[in-house]
Amino acid sequence: MTPRRHFARLWMVTLTLSLAAVALFNAFIDPWGLHGLVRIDGVNAVKIRPERAIGELKLARALRHQPDALILGNSRADIGLDPAHDTLTTLAQRPFNLAEPGAALTAQVHQLEALLEAGHRPRLLLVGLELFDLLNAEPLRRTHWRPRDDLQAQQRATRLQSVITLSALGDSLLTLRAQRDPYAATLRDDGFNPLRDYDGMAAREGYAPLFRQRAAENARRIGAHRWPSRLDATADFIALRRLLELADQHDMRVECFTYPYHAHILGTLRRAGLMDEVAAWKQALADTVYAAAAQGANVRLWDFVAVTPETAEAVPPPGDRRSVTRWYWEGGHFKAVLGHRMLERMLGTGGTEDFGRPLPPEAVATDTLARDVEALLAARADLAADLDHAFATAGLD
Repeated sequence: MTPRRHFARLWMVTLTLSLAAVALFNAFIDPWGLHGLVRIDGVNAVKIRPERAIGELKLARALRHQPDALILGNSRADIGLDPAHDTLTTLAQRPFNLAEPGAALTAQVHQLEALLEAGHRPRLLLVGLELFDLLNAEPLRRTHWRPRDDLQAQQRATRLQSVITLSALGDSLLTLRAQRDPYAATLRDDGFNPLRDYDGMAAREGYAPLFRQRAAENARRIGAHRWPSRLDATADFIALRRLLELADQHDMRVECFTYPYHAHILGTLRRAGLMDEVAAWKQALADTVYAAAAQGANVRLWDFVAVTPETAEAVPPPGDRRSVTRWYWEGGHFKAVLGHRMLERMLGTGGTEDFGRPLPPEAVATDTLARDVEALLAARADLAADLDHAFATAGLD
């Protein structure tokens, strides 16, 4: 054997052994929580929240978890609804939060279809419905549902990537570090995002920068809206009808809900002249859910888009690093303590009637949201000033 061939062979053996070592290390640390080989406190018990497609990882975990209750939605539900709350654990043995940051309802229904195809049927669905997804939605030419046929292949690829890639290796190292970091970005086994990293940011900077940044982002997004001409033909409503169809077919109880938007969002919607559109959205949701219920689906719609003491929570002033908000991380995301109230209200375990209400079609006409927001901003100079700052920062003043 020539020296060159010998070197090449040695290099290949070394590379193979190195890849095998990386794969074993990643499988042992299991940063994405997909394998469950061993769990050791101080080593890999806490799992990080990776900087990659969370929806794929959550689906993989849900397939292992075999949930009998499922939370669907976007980042508001991902952060705000804790499946470990006793309101849910008294009703279900394996509740799971499948909500995905940035995900529209279409993606969440595809995830549900993948679970059902694998033989896992949740008995209870909690489904968050998002107004923001309609702001720039175009009516589709098609109104029928299109399932996905690549999710199983995607899951196989994700599991392989979790052991052999450098990305997984980096996350394994971050997982080791996260065991001793109280502010590490983590993801619980049941899919819940406790947002420990926001605790760290609030401790360092105070809550005011978090609220101000989110308020400006919301002002830009709402200010650039194009409202669709037909809500029923948008992807969100096609997905909602498909979800309710699946619920009827598989005998699943469904509690649909709107999110409790902070006054920053409510005020921005008012300043953008969208209060009539909010009412039209609520009416379309109520009509869609009522139609499904009339056909036999076990479904209700709950409305949390309202002015309440919780949604009108004041923002600590700039420079204040000691005050801690009770209900909101910032104007876009509510804390789990407010999510607890939502769960209790929807599931009938002690919630107050002052927070959230059932929304049949006839109730939308009695909604006082527009004048409640106007009265709140007139009475609360602090919230009006917050909006002035947000619109100026977004270049919309």
